[in-house]
Amino acid sequence: MPYETARLLVLAIMGGFAVLELVRGSFWHRGIATRRDALLDAASMLTLPVLVFPAVLAVAPHIAEAIRPDSEGWLSHLPGWAMFGLLLIGDDLTQYWWHRMSHRWLWLFPLHRAHHSAPYMSVRVVYRNNIVYYLLMPGIWISALLLYWGFGSIYGTYLVLKMAVIISAHSDQPWDAALYRRAPRLMWFVERRVGKEC
Repeated sequence: MPYETARLLVLAIMGGFAVLELVRGSFWHRGIATRRDALLDAASMLTLPVLVFPAVLAVAPHIAEAIRPDSEGWLSHLPGWAMFGLLLIGDDLTQYWWHRMSHRWLWLFPLHRAHHSAPYMSVRVVYRNNIVYYLLMPGIWISALLLYWGFGSIYGTYLVLKMAVIISAHSDQPWDAALYRRAPRLMWFVERRVGKEC
């Protein structure tokens, strides 16, 4: 899936959850969210997709060429499953550890505090982090390098799946209620092991 198509799909997923929240009357969080929250949410919504990731994509080729000259597309021969696996390790796993460290390292937590300062769950808080938090996030840089090195054919699919999980996890919609009814043991495990660091 092309990257531009993936971006549109991520926007559609975000928009879909926002519409669900609007319909249920929970998007604005009246009486809970302050004007400052609304401004912070709006500004943060643009930080990663509009500022940080395009900037990293512009700088990454220079870093890639410094690491390995004439390396554009050098990994494009890898099978899709291998690319997907490398993205899971290089992007998703490092993001997990980056998030975990942001709760443990005193110098890093102020860059992440805004994400947890909202007194509500919503798609509005998906990107609610300091711009420096994203600029220092290793997974963003690794993804950009892998894109330059030939992962464009699989990155779009990876991005849509990853963002669908992240967006749905932050929404206040009870989309997972059926899972709690049908697979309570699985959800107990997810809450205590997987979701423990969120």
